[in-house]
Order: sequence, then C-alpha cells, then structure tokens
Amino acid sequence: MTGGASSAIRVAVAHFPSTTAAVPRVRRSTVHMLTTWSVDPDAVSVAEVVVCELASNAAKASHPDDVMAIRLTATSGSILIEVWDSNDAGPRITDPDTDSEDGRGLLMVGALSSRWSWYRAKTQGKVVWAEISSGLVPEPAAMVTAMPTRTPTVGPEPTEPIAYRTDPETLRRVADALRGLDRWHRPRPPESVAHRISVRT
Repeated sequence: MTGGASSAIRVAVAHFPSTTAAVPRVRRSTVHMLTTWSVDPDAVSVAEVVVCELASNAAKASHPDDVMAIRLTATSGSILIEVWDSNDAGPRITDPDTDSEDGRGLLMVGALSSRWSWYRAKTQGKVVWAEISSGLVPEPAAMVTAMPTRTPTVGPEPTEPIAYRTDPETLRRVADALRGLDRWHRPRPPESVAHRISVRT
C-alpha cells in the first residue's frame, strides 16, 4: 500500500418498512453511517439524495407490508448504494412533463452517480444500485495495514481454448449476476424489521 490510500471496505445493511414514510429514516440512517465511516462530506450529500430517490421508488413499487433493504458499501474510491424491493419488475425511466413532480428520480440518480443499473435477486425482487465516485477519507499511512499476499500456484493446462471477454457490458452482467446470488436483503426472522442495521468492516 502506497500513498496513504486506505484498503478498508465498509459494508452496512439496513431494513425498513416499504413505505414512503420510512424514506426520511433511510436518509438519516445513510447519512449517519457514511459520516461515521468518515466518507467525504460532498459524497455524503450526493448519497443522501440518491438513496432517497431509490428508496422512494422502492416504496412505490412495493406493497406497504413488504420490507425494503438498503446496503451501503464504501471504499477509498467509491460508494455503492443498493436498494432491494420485492417487486420483480425492472425500473422504468420516464419522460416527465415540465410541470410534473414525479418521474425524475432515476434521471436524477443517473446525473448524480457515476453509473447505475439494476439486477434481479435470486430469491425474489430486484436491486437498483448506484455508484458514487469518492468515498472513505484516506487513513494516515501509519494506520494502514498491509494486506497479506499469497504465492500463486500453477494449475492444469486448459483442454480447450479459453476466450476472455473484458468489455464493460459483459463484466457488468457478470457482476450483477454474482450480486444476485447474495441474500443480504433478507432480514433475519428473530429480529424486528422496523429498522435493523448490520455493519461489516
């Protein structure tokens, strides 16, 4: 590790009732968590707007008795906001009228984030995600712990030619498919769904 860059990854998951009334709690929870992680203040402000838009869309797409889940992942280079709801239908970008108050959420998300997309969860529902550039404030060099390294081993030679695809669209589809296997959005039954946060570092 050089230049004082942090190798830390912070992950938190929170569950909320799937109602528009819960959106302010989603906003406060997100701001509190990112601020606790020492995320760049400008990035926190952007994340605050993005998570509100995604949570509002999730609430509108869901039954009031459902749950929506928010996962935040912060690194030194980005913040990833993921919002799960139980509706399998993909998000739709509309072209709102000039005087319309609705329909601008995803347009705003697209304008504020470096990229956004969505994927279907393996169990049920979908996850809409947005990535914001910037992230954790770098730790002082003295606090950075070097990551352990492993010695590479030689594996067997392939029996058939291997074709590698590294175009962004293919990599995005693979990443979304892998994310869809993770059941992070499902709350643990013994705990209240009203508002649960779990944090990993």
